[in-house]
Amino acid sequence: MPGPGCPAGSRVAPWEAAGGLRKAGTFRRSEVAEPGVRTLGDRYELHSLIATGGMGQVWRARDVLLDRLVAVKVLRSEYTGDPTFLARFRAEAQHTARLVHPNIAALHDYGEVIAADGSGETLAYLVMELVEGEPLSTLLARQGRLDPHRTLDVVRQTAAALAVAHAAGVVHRDVKPGNVLVGWDGVVKITDFGIAWSASSVPLTRTGQVVGTAHYLSPEQAAGRKAGPASDVYALGAITYECLTGRRPVDGESPVQIALAQIRDEPEPLPDDVPEPLRTLVARALVKDPALRFPDGAAFRAAVDHVRAGRRLTPLPPSTAALPATSAAGTRRRRLLVPAAALLLGAGLGVAALQVTGGEVAGTPVAVADTAAPSSEPVQPVGAVLVVAAEHLGRPADQVEAELAALGLRVQRATVERSDVLAGQVVELGPVGALARGDLVTLTVAVAPPPAPVAPAPEVAPAPVEPQP
Repeated sequence: MPGPGCPAGSRVAPWEAAGGLRKAGTFRRSEVAEPGVRTLGDRYELHSLIATGGMGQVWRARDVLLDRLVAVKVLRSEYTGDPTFLARFRAEAQHTARLVHPNIAALHDYGEVIAADGSGETLAYLVMELVEGEPLSTLLARQGRLDPHRTLDVVRQTAAALAVAHAAGVVHRDVKPGNVLVGWDGVVKITDFGIAWSASSVPLTRTGQVVGTAHYLSPEQAAGRKAGPASDVYALGAITYECLTGRRPVDGESPVQIALAQIRDEPEPLPDDVPEPLRTLVARALVKDPALRFPDGAAFRAAVDHVRAGRRLTPLPPSTAALPATSAAGTRRRRLLVPAAALLLGAGLGVAALQVTGGEVAGTPVAVADTAAPSSEPVQPVGAVLVVAAEHLGRPADQVEAELAALGLRVQRATVERSDVLAGQVVELGPVGALARGDLVTLTVAVAPPPAPVAPAPEVAPAPVEPQP
């Protein structure tokens, strides 16, 4: 990701041009700011481009009204042009604004802009707290691994943020090192709450490609089931593992292998220098069954406090332990090698790592390989594909059916009357998860309810006719 020295306006988008309608706010060159500085909504001076992602640009900016530095992300028009997406984005902005905690990057403002290119398109933007620091992903790339004390400090602060979110009924769904911002002062802030869910109605992927990463996806998410607080705990457990080892818990030659590995594979053992209580913490966070994990961020935070106080945690039963206590020379994690057509996963908006003054951009499309080496280990059926419900819900049924058919799946439709979504959109599908080619998937498609019957007009009795004299 471009650092803070990246020149402003390195790419000129339609919303960077002068002029345009000024309704919800305009994006035009400031008449009072220094030359080359652009102003958004007559309030935010965009000084330097922090990063360009697949869904927009993030700027280091100044709020001229409150005279403070902020991070401003302007979304691309192809996403704000979708009414369903825009409505969800607004709702998620409201949810995030209610999450007030020192370890949560604050959302300051949300606005919409009429594009200045005459298209009439609405462009949305978020104004976030600017974190002076770097994403945890950048820190790990530079240092390799963290010592146990530093690891516990980082994950304890992250768990505290998740505890507040979970108490408010918000599930992050995209917890990863790129979304954990480490300030130069040591304060950790997590960001991008709910964005992955908001993006689920937008077709972000093409057949054979995936945007983002599957390395921190919980097994239940990889199987297409609903994410809950325990899903965030799994992702934080994966971050803890990566901090201690310098590597991710599971890996693979393609995103589909990684996602399937989340369901079936166990991580390699932790290094021998990791204390036993910390091993148990990671094991209980990375167990495949969400019912056996710490249930939410508050429970994970309490467990970290126990470890830091030198107290032991109750280990998992041997049959469910995710991490062996000792490493054995030559032991290799079981690899899952699956020839796959595609992996369909939702993707976040990238506000997370992009609102910090240095770091990397996630979200580069990665082609999914269609080959696999022979293996003596159990494998999925040849031609297995992974279908994730969130990628298809809220999208036109014709598009979804075409994509599933291209994966070799059979599709049938059912209908349900819904007045809260557009007719023709997919509101439910199943089965999901790892499927074999030729499996039948049922799409439940919204249809408009019939119009309410119109009551007939009351009959008016004719006035009596008086006899003529």
